[in-house]
Amino acid sequence: MHRISLFLKSAGLTLAIIPLMWILSLGRYERAEHWLRNVYFVKERRAEQISGPKTLIVSGSNALFGFDSEALERIIGQPVVNLAGHAGLALSFHINLALKHAKAGDTVIMPLEFAYYAETSGLTSWQVANMQSWGARYVDWDLPTLVSYFRNSSFSTLLLRTLIRRIPEDPESKVLAAVERNSITGIVSWHGYSYRSMNARGDILVGEAGPAFVGPADYTRGELTQYALDQLGELKQTLEKRGARFLLTWPVSIRNEAFDLQSEPHRAIVDGLKGKLLSAGLPIICDAANFQFDRSLFLETRYHLGVLGAELRTEALAACLQHRPIDKSAAEARYLSKLR
Repeated sequence: MHRISLFLKSAGLTLAIIPLMWILSLGRYERAEHWLRNVYFVKERRAEQISGPKTLIVSGSNALFGFDSEALERIIGQPVVNLAGHAGLALSFHINLALKHAKAGDTVIMPLEFAYYAETSGLTSWQVANMQSWGARYVDWDLPTLVSYFRNSSFSTLLLRTLIRRIPEDPESKVLAAVERNSITGIVSWHGYSYRSMNARGDILVGEAGPAFVGPADYTRGELTQYALDQLGELKQTLEKRGARFLLTWPVSIRNEAFDLQSEPHRAIVDGLKGKLLSAGLPIICDAANFQFDRSLFLETRYHLGVLGAELRTEALAACLQHRPIDKSAAEARYLSKLR
């Protein structure tokens, strides 16, 4: 009986220690996309340096690779901050980032990847790994969130974070020197997913990034969850109370048989999604077809534009924001001719 009592006490102590160890290990090393830590450092630093009204672009990597912020800033006459990063991050991550930096007079533009409109409250293993390591400071660790992440974690990752404390990162001075150099000279070569492939404005503008994406690209069936509506609706209300403007717009897409916005069935899907968003009071601007381009303008994924495609998309967004017509076919033909 005494042995059973000791065993139960030991088990109870273990059950208490493990959650405590897990909490204390948050923010330490775990296998994840640590390059994003330096990338977001650069982007947030620029956002914090701008005191007046600005335009914030917030989404996954379709905008990280998809805009020339300097050109957009020059056209619309307002500072632009590219806060886009990775589409594997939860919608709540991008919302929190927008709320952190948006002030009165600002405009928040979200060209969200289509998957965000179908998002639910569940966590993916990728999100758990990244937010428990480099992204820990971006999470509001209230009790329900702690419980949710703990339930989706594993003992092996807990041990990894406990044993390896430091997340690999370069000194801030080195990071800033690299992105400033890229802003001056242009990004001469692809250095992989890294701040070394990015300029000081938070844009990745490269001509090539490994083997080109060649598969079919079926972007959406028009799914829209109540969770996504609620999340975006709350963001809109909060921003408007601050005196900031909130706009959704479309992600970039490859024109292909699986998703061709010149085809009536595919066009109907996008129009249906737009109708649902507008009915919920969520403003979504521009014509999705103006952000759909030939495959040759893309890099290694269905959402990543090369530098020429990013310039074309920047022109299309600027025209939309200024309510100007754009001859998209002629503009695309002009950029495609530069590839030959």
